[in-house]
Amino acid sequence: MNQVEFDHFPCLLLVSHIETTHLLTCNTYAESFLGLQNIEGSFGINNMLSKSSLIFYESYLKPILLSNGMCKEVQLTLLSHTGERVPAVAHITLKEAALYWAIYPAQERDKLYQELVSARENLEAKTEELTRLTRLDPLTSLLNRRALTADLNKIITLIKRKYVPLCFVLIDIDFFKPINDNFGHEYGDEVLIKLAAALKGVVRESDLVARWGGEEFLLVLYNANVDDAFFYCDRIHEAVQDIDLPDNKHLTVSIGIAHVKQEDISDSEVISKNIHVADSALYIAKKSGRNQTQLLR
Repeated sequence: MNQVEFDHFPCLLLVSHIETTHLLTCNTYAESFLGLQNIEGSFGINNMLSKSSLIFYESYLKPILLSNGMCKEVQLTLLSHTGERVPAVAHITLKEAALYWAIYPAQERDKLYQELVSARENLEAKTEELTRLTRLDPLTSLLNRRALTADLNKIITLIKRKYVPLCFVLIDIDFFKPINDNFGHEYGDEVLIKLAAALKGVVRESDLVARWGGEEFLLVLYNANVDDAFFYCDRIHEAVQDIDLPDNKHLTVSIGIAHVKQEDISDSEVISKNIHVADSALYIAKKSGRNQTQLLR
């Protein structure tokens, strides 16, 4: 094969001496990549390999070459004439005292790989964000009804194995319709947002908070008995008092509690039944003058 044909290969083709490591010949591609004017002198593979790759060559590749005469698909790091570290894949053959190298710089492969990794991570991030958004109420950023129900089903599955007390707390804004009618729906939305923030400020990370619909909110208090539920409801009433209305009044809420008992956990309708209980307790709170918490005993 003449030199012109030798230069047509789109890779570094090199021949080096296995003992001296000096370069004996190379194609134009290799000369350009390594910045060689000519190969005469002391230029050797120690000049084109990174320190770690050179150690790898001396301690691992050279013994294999002396034993087997060939190494395929060896990953190395080359040093270009600009000093850039370039990942590469090499095929090496030993014949007599000469090593024949076919080296393929892999920066485009690695670039493509990194682009694929980046694209996958970006897609995963967007998927997670989309999933998160589908779980949230767009106005209050609380869980929506579907998300809370899904999370609550997981909790019920867990406490079927090992029971911990659970309480449902259903909250309804008092006289919300007059607020909307008198001050407009935009102001009504502000009230809902402020109440949502107040609820998130009261509960723990282990609790669930959702906008159940309209002006109703549902809390699921994890590992909380009835006394704990009343404690948190008192804190809710206090926090809501800080939400002012334009007529110099303060916002109030009515609350109904349902305590999920251990004997109820095995009931397939445990969620809907206890929400109904909480709703009935909420109805009593409304009928009894509002701005209070009720529990059906």
